[in-house]
Amino acid sequence: MIAAGHWRLPSPRRSSDSFPPRLRPTTQTGTQPQQTWATAQGPPAPPKIVSASRKKQRVVQDGILSLGTDSAHEHRGKTWTSKNTTTSSATPVTPAQQYTEFRRIQNATRSLGSRVERRYVPTELINNPPGPEDVSLELLMASQTHMGHSTSLWNPANSRYIYGVRQGVHIISLETTAAHLRRAARVVEDVSYRGGLILFVGNRKGQMEIVTKAAELAGACHLFTKWTPGGITNRDVILRMQGMKVVNHLDEELDGFEKYSGLARPLLPDLVVCLNPLENYTLLYECGLKSIPTIGVIDTNADPSWVTYTIPANDDSLRAMAVVAGVLGRAGEAGQKRRLQDATKGNVAWSNPEDLDRHVMKETKAAIEERKAVMGRLQHNIEGFTEDEQKLLRTQFYGEEEVTEDDMMGILGEAAVGVSEGVSEDAAIKTTASTSSSEPATVDKLASIEEELSGLKEKAVAIEADIKSSSEKPE
Repeated sequence: MIAAGHWRLPSPRRSSDSFPPRLRPTTQTGTQPQQTWATAQGPPAPPKIVSASRKKQRVVQDGILSLGTDSAHEHRGKTWTSKNTTTSSATPVTPAQQYTEFRRIQNATRSLGSRVERRYVPTELINNPPGPEDVSLELLMASQTHMGHSTSLWNPANSRYIYGVRQGVHIISLETTAAHLRRAARVVEDVSYRGGLILFVGNRKGQMEIVTKAAELAGACHLFTKWTPGGITNRDVILRMQGMKVVNHLDEELDGFEKYSGLARPLLPDLVVCLNPLENYTLLYECGLKSIPTIGVIDTNADPSWVTYTIPANDDSLRAMAVVAGVLGRAGEAGQKRRLQDATKGNVAWSNPEDLDRHVMKETKAAIEERKAVMGRLQHNIEGFTEDEQKLLRTQFYGEEEVTEDDMMGILGEAAVGVSEGVSEDAAIKTTASTSSSEPATVDKLASIEEELSGLKEKAVAIEADIKSSSEKPE
């Protein structure tokens, strides 16, 4: 217990204190009790706001001031020419001597180590893709075709294609990939040799140039956008506006089939090559309904039963897809080249579609019937043809040609002189017929008729001269 205690308020606390002032008991001796009160503290001043441009200006000024000092940037002689010790030499050497030693070691060891002949150029696989004979395990390994998906995403049906597991990722067997790729290349080459229609499909990002180049090499079609459902099963409606052309055994377009192109059904592909089956399940399903064989790149998370010919590989690598599509494109190019070489020798490895044969037979019969009708009208002198049509028909069916002006002058000269000499008017007209016959009697006869005509022309010229001289005499 404190005797004679007095209470007073403490002095105002600093603004840095976080608790408010409070009353505290104090003891004083020999003084009068006093009571003091704390004054109210004002709100703290707001922080001074400095703009970003002002801060940058201060930083620049500080840098300028620091650059003005010579202590940090003072040049203390030519240190780059001073000698220093190296690991290869115990005595100090100059930089020039170090560079000379480096060049000597470089020249001595230049031929050592492995030599890399082929370097990877991203555009080289597209512009100059490898062929089936260039497929090797080294190429497939460098193209990352062996990288599968995580073991948690695998499809058990792909167990026969998997080599092993590394760090939770399935590794595809490169030997299996090479064998299946060569088999698919043989299929593409045979289909192209027999004139089949091949469709390359790859609609992932970055696969447009790959499928376009492969289709260009194989002379096939390509698709790098989303597949339209029903393009095969309902092609009469979806593809009714697509063009079509008829070619011969040398792939040259034939004329006269415009009617067939407008009435024929859209074509179906004979083989479909799909680089990403997961996104084209509808296309593969429609191919299965129409019994169209398919080739697909199957990763460890895909179902190999979706396609006819599988190629186990990494479908997420553009480099791997460029190798696969390039090999198949080269195979199609080889098949097409072999087909054209055999066609020039008269060996045709394909046959016309049934609907095209029916159209050709129908058009042939219609042409024969029309020709017979025209011949019948000519033989029975049926009216209805114009003068130009009659002239055209005579030229086409009888080989007759129009009488020239010289022949007409010869006929007029013969009529004026009155010389018949066994050459009638009909014979003079017939001399203008075609002389394509190879019989000697016909050639001799035509030669004699030409001589007679030349004589008639001379006589006609003489008669005209006499007529002119007689008309010029005075009456």
